[in-house]
Amino acid sequence: MAHFKLKMGGKTMSLLDGEHDIGRMSDCWLTLDDEMASRYHARFHVAGDAVELEDLGSRNGTYVNGERLEGRRVLQDGDRIRIGREMIAVLASDQGLDEEDSDLRQTLAPGEDPRFPALIGQLVSKSLKVGKIKEAERYVTALANQFAGTRVSPDHPAAAACIECFLRLASSSSSGAWIDRLFHLMAHQQWVMRPETLDEVRLALDRIPRIPSSGITEYERCLRGLEREGVAVPSELARAIGEIADAYGGG
Repeated sequence: MAHFKLKMGGKTMSLLDGEHDIGRMSDCWLTLDDEMASRYHARFHVAGDAVELEDLGSRNGTYVNGERLEGRRVLQDGDRIRIGREMIAVLASDQGLDEEDSDLRQTLAPGEDPRFPALIGQLVSKSLKVGKIKEAERYVTALANQFAGTRVSPDHPAAAACIECFLRLASSSSSGAWIDRLFHLMAHQQWVMRPETLDEVRLALDRIPRIPSSGITEYERCLRGLEREGVAVPSELARAIGEIADAYGGG
């Protein structure tokens, strides 16, 4: 079965089963910062290996391969879509999920999509943008649950998406619980925190009065264990985590 993706600039997005709106509104699946696009400009209809595009009565029209779209049209590999100033390429691939995506799929609840971890960040971002903290919390909790029964490489896109979601939510809600959960996740996955992530954690902590101590304590133990196993743990990271543990050990 073909899997369809959209490529816009340097960004590639998977098209999952269902209906996906594109336009200027923040609740669109793909939001365009383009005054030539309508609020709800067009809609993708995805079912299995078939993808159709529908114009939603947009002011400036939707174009496929240079032709203005009327009604709905079945899309093919290589089609080029123009909405306002944005050019979007349609890509089809018969390549299956990689091994780590297969591992993640096994942790999903029935009816959920295996690409969920890599896409949920978009929903979190949209929820926080309109101030829906509780909604964002539900999304992040659902995302974190996908990692409970599997190990994922820190280089996997889903790992980056999950870390980013935790940090965004911690900063937006000023709740130390999300930093604590991030440390628990990194300890469980045995990820060595990257310098840019450590910088973001420090920035978040500047705005958070206190965090629970169990996560940072667990992660500090995790790093010591990794060092004993011969894993390279940067001295700056070990020192910084120790300082955070000392500062929040009574939290």
